[in-house]
Amino acid sequence: MEKGEHDFKGQLKYEHFQFFFRKHWVKFIQPILFSAPVGLLILVILVFLGRLTMLVDHELVRIIYIYFTLLISVGFFLLTSLQMVNFYFNMVIVTDTRVIIVKKTCFMKNDSDAIDLTKIQDIAVESHGILRNYLRYGKLIITLSTSAPPLVISYVPDPHFYLEWSNRVKREHILKRRSDRMPNKAEGQKPVGTSDYLQDIKNLNL
Repeated sequence: MEKGEHDFKGQLKYEHFQFFFRKHWVKFIQPILFSAPVGLLILVILVFLGRLTMLVDHELVRIIYIYFTLLISVGFFLLTSLQMVNFYFNMVIVTDTRVIIVKKTCFMKNDSDAIDLTKIQDIAVESHGILRNYLRYGKLIITLSTSAPPLVISYVPDPHFYLEWSNRVKREHILKRRSDRMPNKAEGQKPVGTSDYLQDIKNLNL
């Protein structure tokens, strides 16, 4: 992997990209599923109004109906398309120092949240229901070491895979911090009777 191959906007100079993921494809087709009945209802209303327009022998009424139909149709397809495009803008980026949650739309929103890996106490997966387990998507629940409520990331594809990958990145980050703080300590040396996990936590609090 070449340097700069996965650079992204807002990346810090000292951090390195690890991986990213978008939400499950179910989130992508949701606008289509929800727009289908709405589109059918709009079509029925337009047909009904069209028949009423034919009963009115006035050219201006017919012109207004045509423009109204075009406006509603274009607006409906535009909003549905934007919802589908927004799928590609929302993503989660994991670097060797933090987790970045990007929440962006085409025009209305451009938000992002960043969580330092050292502030993450635990990461869990929640995948309830036959559909979620069959299609392999669920939630990542990030518990912070502060009093802030847990952060929930929904529609995560293959959540157990990204759970393991996130824990591995966090583990490597902890070990790197330990080696930076104790550069003269022999590699692999551990106090007797102390687990790796407890030692890592102890070093983070130094």
